[in-house]
Amino acid sequence: MPEALAISGLDCFYDETQVLFGFEIQLEKGEVHCLFGRNGAGKTTALKAIMGLLPARVGSIRLGELDLTKLSAEEIARSGVAYVPQGRRLFGELTVAENIEIGLMARGKGKETREAVLDLFPLLRERLKQRSSTLSGGEQQMLAMARALCLEPKVLLLDEPTEGLMPSMIARIRETVSSLGERGVSTLLVEQRVDAVLPVANRVTFIENGRNVETVPVEALRADPELAKKYVGVS
Repeated sequence: MPEALAISGLDCFYDETQVLFGFEIQLEKGEVHCLFGRNGAGKTTALKAIMGLLPARVGSIRLGELDLTKLSAEEIARSGVAYVPQGRRLFGELTVAENIEIGLMARGKGKETREAVLDLFPLLRERLKQRSSTLSGGEQQMLAMARALCLEPKVLLLDEPTEGLMPSMIARIRETVSSLGERGVSTLLVEQRVDAVLPVANRVTFIENGRNVETVPVEALRADPELAKKYVGVS
């Protein structure tokens, strides 16, 4: 299967404090790849580095043949990488429709893209006139993903998408991620809840102290729950 995203030998710093050490990960086309680790391990930092929000001092981040380390965050987004940060960061006073419209305008997309995104999140069609701050946590997560998908990305970065959600909403998020994979969109998913992503993941990478220490197929994690306890602290 061809690679959608390849990170090699990545070193990143906050000021003079190094936070990623030779970080490497390969994301295949249509794959759901989960990044697991304890708080502070470097998971969110890795996503920010991919998105150009944290510069790489050493190493490469490639989207196909394109070297993302040479691009700004805006250029990376236009190249086909979308990022849904932890906390969703919606425009709370704007309606669902207005939040989606901002995503469309920022990426130069139109009605066809809007309809395709709403097809993925039919619940949002019923909430188009509703102010986004009044949505439930799960609905807000759907809206944040919908806004990111207005880019029509090749790679989607999700940071803790199931945090604080009810099981029914977690299931909907999983269904959407699976559907995106079937369309060829690759997802790099940061999570703490192993049970939330086991049904949808293809592979898992464990990260400790800014270093990726092991990558395994999800079947290995199902067969050996002690892996999660070792690297994440839960079973």
